[in-house]
Amino acid sequence: MKFTCVVQKIMNRYRQYAVTAKNMLTKPVIVNSLPMHIQIEVTTYCNMNCLSCGRRHIVSHPKNMTYDDFVHIYDQIRPQNINLSGIGEPLLNPEIFRMIEYCKSNDAIVNFPTNLTMPPPVVEKLVHAKLDQLKISIDAVTRETYREVKGADKFDRVIQNIRLINSIKAEMGVHHPDLRFNFALQKYNVHELPRLVNLACEMGVSTIYVQDLNYFSVEDDKPKLCGIDKKTLRKVLNDSERLAKNCGIKTNIANWRRNFERFYNKMLPKDQYVPNNNKCNFPWFSIFIDVEGNVKPCPVFVFAQKGEILGNCMKESFASIWNNDRYQRIRNEFKDNIRRNDICKYCVPPNILDINLIFRKMLLRG
Repeated sequence: MKFTCVVQKIMNRYRQYAVTAKNMLTKPVIVNSLPMHIQIEVTTYCNMNCLSCGRRHIVSHPKNMTYDDFVHIYDQIRPQNINLSGIGEPLLNPEIFRMIEYCKSNDAIVNFPTNLTMPPPVVEKLVHAKLDQLKISIDAVTRETYREVKGADKFDRVIQNIRLINSIKAEMGVHHPDLRFNFALQKYNVHELPRLVNLACEMGVSTIYVQDLNYFSVEDDKPKLCGIDKKTLRKVLNDSERLAKNCGIKTNIANWRRNFERFYNKMLPKDQYVPNNNKCNFPWFSIFIDVEGNVKPCPVFVFAQKGEILGNCMKESFASIWNNDRYQRIRNEFKDNIRRNDICKYCVPPNILDINLIFRKMLLRG
């Protein structure tokens, strides 16, 4: 009986993957299936001051989402995959572990990014909570670079906390949470990416995700963040990918190679930007819901608190939002690659060739 239930769950999951793939390929204006992936911003509090993050320009009154509001939103969608993050540090929400538990009780795959600088008692709970994947925003392999890009001297604590997680996993005989390094690539840390592969191998981290920065809220900081020589960047990426393959570390560098000129173009001054023709797939399978309950097309809109709000889950049902006039408009525009707002204009969305990456990211609980 138990085996039959497990098989049924797996079949249902793959059935939804198939429906979602069809939606991304055919791009209907009305989407009859609910999004299989959602990202909910559970807090806008943060204990860091990262150079590449626009939070300092955006958040004046930080807020935690309550557990009751979270459940109210979650129950309307019940996604297969959920990311509990936004522009804050998820572990600063005192109810984060209740939220994880609720998602897991509903069979969801749960992940979120963290700077992992919390005290050991909090870190220990990450294993016991049965979190599927923990994305560690590390951005460096030395204390000096970490301090430069993160605005705090906490590199050693992060390493200690990774070791703590691994020791508890070994003691319990479990594989969760799967560990991933997030690396916000910028001028100050690009030279450390190959060494990050070695660190991942040493620390039992399965995946490295090289993040292309979204400069919407930090355009004035571009001189500090960019200025990477194109030849140097190519070499760093190629060397890192080769090392990762030798170590069995998964990365998204193949996506960087396919879209190199587009990603590099984003680093140039705004007046030199050349729009790309990648079509966005997000309005057909994923959504971002901010700490106030506002529904937005994708997580990049975390950097525009008032931009492209499609509805509010606390004031109206999600079912009424998912296919409302605003959503239909944006799907129609995206089908024709019309990008009206600046966030979309300066984005490099995964194109149709990267659908495999999108699904693999979900299947591997990324």
